[in-house]
Amino acid sequence: MEQLTIFDVIKNKQIEDIGILSELEEVKKQYLIDNHYKKITFGRTLTLSEIARSLMKFNRFPEYISKVYEILEKHYDVIDSKIGGFDVIGIEKQDNCIIIYQPRMQYSIWCISMLDSEFYKYAK
Repeated sequence: MEQLTIFDVIKNKQIEDIGILSELEEVKKQYLIDNHYKKITFGRTLTLSEIARSLMKFNRFPEYISKVYEILEKHYDVIDSKIGGFDVIGIEKQDNCIIIYQPRMQYSIWCISMLDSEFYKYAK
């Protein structure tokens, strides 16, 4: 188990104040897709396409990813991928995933558990 520092506590308190974590946690409980993600990736190395295929097998996956996007949309700018850049912060919805933009980083997620914890600090 990882030891917390005072900086972790302050950072987590700021995220909780924004309300993102509680909203996302509620979606996690409703859909259980994040539980499946943790189960299939535990101790294994999978490609992103393997993870995506496995998660998209759930009938409620499109509804789930839309709910996650709706929550993130309240706290981050919606970005057009044509704009891009090294300092862009925001989100973009694709057919079955969400593209995350943060300084010097861009990645796709198919579930909440794939979010980089640093991304929360960029919320509005």
